Amino acid sequence: MTQVSLQGPPRPTRTLRRTTARRPRPAPRRVQQHTFRVVVGMAIVYLVWGSTYVAIDVAMTTIPPMLLMAVRFAVAGALLYAWAIRRGDRHRDRPTLRQWWHAAVTGGTMLVGGTGLISLAMVWIGAGTAALLSATVPVWMALFARTVFGDRLTRLAWVGLTIGLVGVAVLVDPSGGQTVGIVLALLGAMAWAAGSLRSRVAPAPARSLVAAAMEMLGASVVFLVVGVALGEPARLDLAAVDLASVVSFGYLVVAGSLVAFTAYRWLLANAPTPVVGTHAYVNPIVAVLLAWGLLGQRLEGRALVAAATILLSVMLVVLGRPGEPVPAQATSGGDVFVGSSRWRRLGRRIGRLPARARSQVRPRVGRYGPVATAVTARPTLRSEHAVSSPPRPARRGLRRRRRASAVDGTACAIRHRQARRGRPRPRR
Repeated sequence: MTQVSLQGPPRPTRTLRRTTARRPRPAPRRVQQHTFRVVVGMAIVYLVWGSTYVAIDVAMTTIPPMLLMAVRFAVAGALLYAWAIRRGDRHRDRPTLRQWWHAAVTGGTMLVGGTGLISLAMVWIGAGTAALLSATVPVWMALFARTVFGDRLTRLAWVGLTIGLVGVAVLVDPSGGQTVGIVLALLGAMAWAAGSLRSRVAPAPARSLVAAAMEMLGASVVFLVVGVALGEPARLDLAAVDLASVVSFGYLVVAGSLVAFTAYRWLLANAPTPVVGTHAYVNPIVAVLLAWGLLGQRLEGRALVAAATILLSVMLVVLGRPGEPVPAQATSGGDVFVGSSRWRRLGRRIGRLPARARSQVRPRVGRYGPVATAVTARPTLRSEHAVSSPPRPARRGLRRRRRASAVDGTACAIRHRQARRGRPRPRR
C-alpha cells in the first residue's frame, strides 16, 4: 500500500543577501568649497576687525590719532573708490554733489565721531577696554530706535539693555583715572550708532562699495580739519615714527579697511545672517586676547566682570531683535549691515520724525534690500513711496469710500437689469 504525501513539491530555497548599512554620500565638492570659503571669511572678519584696536594703539605711539585716521581713510577710500567706480551701473548710478555732501556728513558722524573718539580714548584706556565699550553699538542702536522712532522692544532686548548699562557702570572706576577714556569711548559708540541710522536713509549711490568709499574720503577731510584744529601737525615728528607704527598703519589700510570689508560684503550674500552677526560679540573677545598677548594689557577682576556683562547684553540685544540690522565693526571704516529684514519699517519710522527732520532724511532710493542667500544682486528698497504715502486714518477713509462706491455700483447694475426685465424695483 503506497503512502501519499500531503506535502507539495519542495520550494526553492532563497539565498539571503547580506544587508549592510548605507554609507552617507559625501557632500558635493561645491558645497565643501562654499563651506570652506564661509569659514575663511568669518575667520578674516573675526581676526582682522578684532586686531584693529591693537593696530591703532601701536600706531598712535608715534602718530597723532586724528592725522593717523585722516591718512588711513584717505588712502583706503581712494583705493576702494578707484576699484568700485568701474563696476556695476556706471551710467545711471553716477555720484552727484548732493550724494558727496551727505557722504561727508555721514562719514563725519560715523568715522570721526565713532572711530575717532574711540581711537582718542585709547590715550587713557587700553585697546581691550576700548573694544568692549565699542561693542555696545547694538545696545545704543536699540535704545535710539525706541526713543527716536518709538519701536517696541522685546523682553529679551530690554533685559539686554539693562544688563549693558549695568556692565558699563561696573566698568567705570572714578579712582582709576580712566573716566575720560571711558566717556570718550561711549560717545564714540553712540556716534557710530547714530551715523549708522543716518546712513540707512541718506541719499547715496546704490552701489554700496562706492558709497562706503565716498564716506571714507569725506571722513578723511573732516579728520584732517579736526587734527589741524587740535594742533596735531605741530606734534608730528616724522623722524620719530618707528617701523612698528608704519606696519600697523599699513595693516589698518590694507587688512582693516579693504580685505575685511570685502570679505564681509561677500559673507552678507553667501552666509546665513545669524552667523555673520556673531562678529558683534566675537570681535571684542579677540581684541581683549590680542591686547593681553601682544601688548601685555591685563584686565582685573572688576574689568573681567564688566566685560562678561557687556558681552552678554550685546548678545541678548542682537538675539532679542531678530531681523534688525547689526552694524559692522566701529573700526572697519564702512557702514555695512547684516540683517534679514533690512529696515522693513523705514517709511513709518521716518514719518514719525518732525517735518524739518523728515525733509533732511527723505531719500530717493534706499541703498539696501533684503539679503539674498546665493545671489549677489539685491533689490533696492524704494522708501520714497513709503514716506509719501498718506497716514493710516486717511488710508482707512479712502478704503471705506471705495467699498461704498463699489457696493452702490453693484446695486445700480442690479436695478438696471431688473428694469430691463420688467420686474418691479425693490423699495429702499
